[in-house]
Parts: sequence; C-alpha cells; structure tokens
Amino acid sequence: MPRESTQLRILHLLKENFGKPVSGKTLASLFGLSRTGIWKHIQNLKTLGYRILSHPKEGYKLLDVPDALIAEEIIPDLHTSWVGSHYHHFQQIGSTNDYAMELAARGAPHGTVVIAEEQTRGKGRLARTWVSQPHLGIYVSIVLTNPLPLLEAHHATMIAALSLSEILETTFGVPARIKWPNDILVNGRKITGILTEMQSDQDYTRFLVIGVGINVNHETHDMEGPFRYPATSLAIESGHPVRRKDLLIAFLRRFEDHYDTFLKEGFSTFLPRIEKLSAVLNKEIRIVSGKNQIAGKAVGFTPEGGLRICNEKGKEEVVWAGDITQLEGSD
Repeated sequence: MPRESTQLRILHLLKENFGKPVSGKTLASLFGLSRTGIWKHIQNLKTLGYRILSHPKEGYKLLDVPDALIAEEIIPDLHTSWVGSHYHHFQQIGSTNDYAMELAARGAPHGTVVIAEEQTRGKGRLARTWVSQPHLGIYVSIVLTNPLPLLEAHHATMIAALSLSEILETTFGVPARIKWPNDILVNGRKITGILTEMQSDQDYTRFLVIGVGINVNHETHDMEGPFRYPATSLAIESGHPVRRKDLLIAFLRRFEDHYDTFLKEGFSTFLPRIEKLSAVLNKEIRIVSGKNQIAGKAVGFTPEGGLRICNEKGKEEVVWAGDITQLEGSD
C-alpha cells in the first residue's frame, strides 16, 4: 500500500485521541508543518465530513466521523497488498466502471479501486441500469491487469460473487446465495449485481474491470421502483443499519485473498464453495441467452465454471452466460 499522506496521519492521531484535544503546536511539531499548514489540513478534513472542534487554546478535537467511503476512512484500515493500491473516490460519478475502464486503458496499476457515493449512469449486464442512490450502497470497481485467457475471464466475476457472499453470510449473518453468474440474492431478493468488462488482445485480456453494486442501507421504500427483480438490502435483511466501511474493507480483503489463490491454484479450487452457496443448483430454471432459451434442472458446474443443465429431454447441456429465471414450483 502507498505511504499515508500527511492528512491521513493527522487524522489517525486525532482518532487515537477521539474526543480529546490535540494542540496545534503538537501536530505542527510531529508533522513538520506550520500551524497554518495544520489548519489547512483540518479544514480539508472538515469538508470531507469530519466533525472537528477547533479551539484557539486547546487545539483540535475529533467528535464524529462521516459515513463515507473516502480514502481517509478506508486506506488506513484496508491492509491489503494490491487491492486499493490506487484509490479514487467520488461523491458522484456517471459510472465507476466507465471511469475504471478509462484509467485501465491509460495504464492504471493492478488493484486500482474506483468508488462513488452515487452513480448517475450505473450499469448492469446487457446495458441495463443499476439504480445507485446516494450514500446508501457501495458502488465500486476494481481494475485487474494480469493477463487471463479469455475463457477464464468470467472466473473473476464468480470469485467476486463468492467473496462477497461469504462476507455477507459469515460476518453480517445474512444467507447470501449466488445466482449464477453475477448476482447475489438474500431470501430470493437481489442484494448485489456484478458487471465485468474488459479489453483483450486475441486470446488474452489486457485488463478486466470488476464492478460491484451492493444494496447496503436502503430501506423498504428505497426498493420501490423500476427493478427487474425483487430487491433487498443488508439493512433490511439484518434488521439494522450497517457501516458501509466495514463491508467494503471486508470484501476487498477477501477478494484479494481469493484472487491470489485463483492465480496460484486455479478456479476449480473454489467450486465446492460456489456450489454450496449457489441459488440455482437443484432448481428448475429457465435460462435465456440471446435468442436461445433452455429450461431444465441446474445440476452442477463444470471445472471451468459453466452451468450444467439437464434439459426437458433429459440431455445435459452446458451454458456459459445468460439470464436465469427460476420456474414456479421449484423447491
């Protein structure tokens, strides 16, 4: 991870003394700045949402921190090797994926993260819209620059889905299930969508961008609208608001760990866990891919991550992409 900026180090010291004053003289001495220089950093922190009481004799006292996914809140606690090596935060952006793709095309390093409090043109698969209400969800994109065979690019999507599903279940106590290949459901309702985009040269990727949209602190009335599938949020399912920072950090750490393992050991090592958390296995489903439709029972995954379906004629087919709808009457 990059060395913390002076502003982050000032913030860290204020957090260590939360609710207690730290003198401007002490800060200036520790960080080799004038008191005016310290004051400027304090003003910057205030504009980011930190509530800091300034007193001419006592100094600066941190009273509250914002529920914001800014670098000042995430980077000091992230403790990853490469995810978040470069971190771009926006209050509002068209699409984190679009911006991450632009950065990647200009040579952004492996693990670059783009995150926003709100998207105005959030994207899902097949040019659909992802509704991205401000300060309620997590809208994040991760740049992956290691070359992958094109036939393996979809593995990154499934690893992201597995990483988040595990965190939602083990850390936050909600029964997250993976709706192959790119959605996460809780109690049959969509809580997360994942969109993977790439540039490639012949048989290998130049880079991938994994975009993840998570419904975190949305309330029931926030779920009303033009949603293609019934939606839910972590707050609804857990019964209480969640610190988005905690979820984001846990996900990024788990994704880095799983992605490193994938590069070393291959995708098949994750299949048992993906199968365990699958929302579609042993269900009667219909899958639409382009103009083609297949109905049958989802019976498993291939070692490469394709979905095995026993169709209505009793013949097994393998599907690599498509939209799944669960048929009525399935268990």
